[in-house]
Order: sequence, then structure tokens, then C-alpha cells
Amino acid sequence: MQLQTLTTQFHGQPVQIIDHAGQKWLTAQEVGQCLGYNEANARTGITNLYNRHADEFTETDTCAIKLMAQGQMRETRIFSATGCQLLGFFANTDRAKQFRAWAKQVLASEMTGQPHFPAPTQKGRSGRAQITRQVEFDVLTLFVQGLSQKDISRQVGISTSTVCQLLHARYRFTPDAGEDLTTPALLQAVVARHISEERARLTKKYCASAANRGLEHYLDGAGQGLLGGN
Repeated sequence: MQLQTLTTQFHGQPVQIIDHAGQKWLTAQEVGQCLGYNEANARTGITNLYNRHADEFTETDTCAIKLMAQGQMRETRIFSATGCQLLGFFANTDRAKQFRAWAKQVLASEMTGQPHFPAPTQKGRSGRAQITRQVEFDVLTLFVQGLSQKDISRQVGISTSTVCQLLHARYRFTPDAGEDLTTPALLQAVVARHISEERARLTKKYCASAANRGLEHYLDGAGQGLLGGN
């Protein structure tokens, strides 16, 4: 079966999205890697996770289709936005909550054939980029898709400091910036990535050796609490 695909990002890693019946789907392999499973065990891990909770999935959450793999057509299980969110609830990984928010924002919309591309940033009379609500929406969406602040800066055509201000709700918009285009799902996804990155930063900073495993344990517990326990 020849299916349309597009590539986006999650956690800075490429993710291939499949177009099936006009909706966005991920294979078990892609879901597993997004959730932080080892690449070699990602498909098996998600398949086992699904099998344990199969009675909670419907045909709108998952289905099996024929895909080309290693030169052969093989039956492959894929998961929709709602299916990915269910797997995110069942998975006990550091990325689970962030992945649920990402799936809700990125996969729930209809397939367009392209990842999100920001609109060209307009220039003001001074020659500087005009920071509108559309620019804010583009920055937040690209952040949720996994791009770094530097990559967002290049794609949108604004400074990294402005990107940082927009991501942390510190930018002061002018009255002619337009209407707020964000949605609750997008804002939740942004917050989830912020918390996940901060948790990873603290663990890396304070827990680099076996001498501080106790601190690592409590930091991990605090991070789980902030993320809602996954």
C-alpha cells in the first residue's frame, strides 16, 4: 500500500507520520521511540503495551494495514492521535505526558501533506520583524514539534531572544499584533515540553554519578509530580 507520509519532530528526533483515511497515524515503532523506548525494542514494547490494554482501544484508535517493510508487504499496526494518547497514559516513561500533549496537538488535525511551516514574518518600517500573534502561534507549534530555539529562530526569521520570550510568555505584544491564535491543547503541549526539559536538565546537573542516587530518586519523584505522574 502506497501511503502519503510526512516527517515532523518530537524531542528533536524525526517522526514519520502516515496518512491513512485522511488522518494522521504512527506505527508502533514510531510511538515507542517517541515514548523513549530503545530503538531495538520500540515496536515490541508498544505491541506488548497495546496487547495488555487492547480492550480499551477502538477502531478509531488503532488498526492494522499492509506496509512495505524490509522489501516485503507486512501487516503493521498503526495508532491515531487518540490511540497515541491512550498509549501515552499506559506507558510509564519520562516522555509520556509530553507525548500525549504532542499527539493531541500535532496528530489530531487532518492530514495536509506537509508539516507546519511558519508564515513569512513581515518587516516593520524599521526593518525589524513584526511580532504578531501569528508569529507566536508558529513559534509555539514548532516548539511542540520538537525544534530547538535556534532552529525556530531560523525558520521563523526572528532572534533567539524573541523566541525565548514568546516561549515563556514574556513578550509584550503591540495592540495591532492581532488576535490570540493559541488553543488550550497547544498551550498544554508547550508546558509539557518545558517541564520535561527542565526535569532532564536537573537530573543531568545533579545526578551524574552513583554518589548521588538518593538525590536522583527525589528529583525524579518531583518531576513525576510536576508531570502529573505520567
